[in-house]
Amino acid sequence: MKKIRRLYKPYMIRPILYKSVAKCLTALAVILVWDRFVHSPLSAARDGCAVAAVAFFLMGWISYLRLDGVKLGGLPKKEGERKPGRGSRGDIIDFADEHIVSFDELGEEEQRACILAADLLSGLLFLAASLIAFLL
Repeated sequence: MKKIRRLYKPYMIRPILYKSVAKCLTALAVILVWDRFVHSPLSAARDGCAVAAVAFFLMGWISYLRLDGVKLGGLPKKEGERKPGRGSRGDIIDFADEHIVSFDELGEEEQRACILAADLLSGLLFLAASLIAFLL
């Protein structure tokens, strides 16, 4: 396995943060739906966050294995398919001088490294929330 620190570059911070925010919001929505509709003696803050943290760490382990070269089963990836553009989001003159690297512009290995970092960051956030809820 290559040194993991060599994979991360400063321009990868934005995709990592975007991925981890999306993952955290999705997990938080699932926890809140679970608390609202499944009436159980388990605490949503403590137990739900702990389950989410374990799930994120497992996803991080799988992305670490994929980064190492292990192939997991699944659907074959179709080349050339892209999502359509989402239209205008503001004036381009605001961002004319800087190049913002999106997740799609990264190489395959860099994308896997971003997913690994986002999973670990999300897992740490939910683990901290679970520990705080446990102590309170």
